[in-house]
Amino acid sequence: MTDVAQLRAPAIAEKLEAARALLAAHSGEVAQTVLDAVENVPGALKRLTDLRTRISTGELAVAELEKAYDLAGQIDRQASVAAATKMRGEQLVAFRKEFEARQTAMAAVLKAAAAMASAYGEYSEATLRAAAVIPSGTTVPPIAIGGEGMYGAAFGPCERLILAELYRLAPERADGIGRFVLPFAKPPSERFRGNHPAIPAGIEELRAADAAILADVSQQIENLNEAAMRFALAPERKDAA
Repeated sequence: MTDVAQLRAPAIAEKLEAARALLAAHSGEVAQTVLDAVENVPGALKRLTDLRTRISTGELAVAELEKAYDLAGQIDRQASVAAATKMRGEQLVAFRKEFEARQTAMAAVLKAAAAMASAYGEYSEATLRAAAVIPSGTTVPPIAIGGEGMYGAAFGPCERLILAELYRLAPERADGIGRFVLPFAKPPSERFRGNHPAIPAGIEELRAADAAILADVSQQIENLNEAAMRFALAPERKDAA
């Protein structure tokens, strides 16, 4: 917008206001001066002539200043429009630039999404293969990930684990007001909402849960092996004669 210091109308407005005030003052003297002239007060006729001259000059000055004020206002408005046009043009350039940045960033997001989808497919395949080779005679214990099982079942799709990790990794805003969290990300529990640093890393929690599953299955195998060996070493039972 046009700088106030560059506007031309305000200065003319001040002069116009002063000219109107002076003209009003002169006009206020007319009645008394005319009365004095009619009553032949010494010097009144000359004062009346001078007053008429001042009023005529004042009216001309007011009329001229009114025209100058109108012109100055028009010039100021044109300058304001030109400044606004320039400003909007500059804003449009910045707007386009940020749209280019948005598209570049979203391209990176979608590329990361493709990589994530591919990696999740590999995880799912590995989970299916693991389910197919569960040692005979054993069962996978229903162990959950994280404290209070907040990340969900360990031997499964791990949806809650993924959503919590995406929530944990949300970057801080440049203005320092909060974080930019993916629309579908969720904290593992409400006590962690807004407290990203306190959320345990997902992979560490998954590893701990997997270790617990493997330890349990290993113990089951050891128990099965011991039972089988005891059975094998037991004396053969003979039928009664």
